[in-house]
Amino acid sequence: MADILNKKKSDTPYRSWPLKVGKKWKYESKWTNESGEKGITSQDAEVISFEELNLPAGKFMAYKIKYVGYIQNYQVGGKGKVTDTFWYSPKLKQNIKHIQEGGGGFRYTSELINYTGAK
Repeated sequence: MADILNKKKSDTPYRSWPLKVGKKWKYESKWTNESGEKGITSQDAEVISFEELNLPAGKFMAYKIKYVGYIQNYQVGGKGKVTDTFWYSPKLKQNIKHIQEGGGGFRYTSELINYTGAK
């Protein structure tokens, strides 16, 4: 738990606060997957808009953030282009939609389908 609380600020963060339309930054992350393979994700990020998103869980205002770059797996030797688009809801303090697109027509989408607000 101390590692999480004392996490060092990154020069290449996943999110660069505060968010505002037009803001740009570099995101890089070294990672290890569940199989023990290591790699790096390197992307240029930009806040594209602040817009209303209509999802199965309801309507939410969200920042649309686009990440464009590559993912490289050192063990496999592969390096592929990837674009991630996230919609981040300040109200919920989390991503409410994510689209990932890669080479060969790969496309992955996830979105919030259910939400119960605070009572």
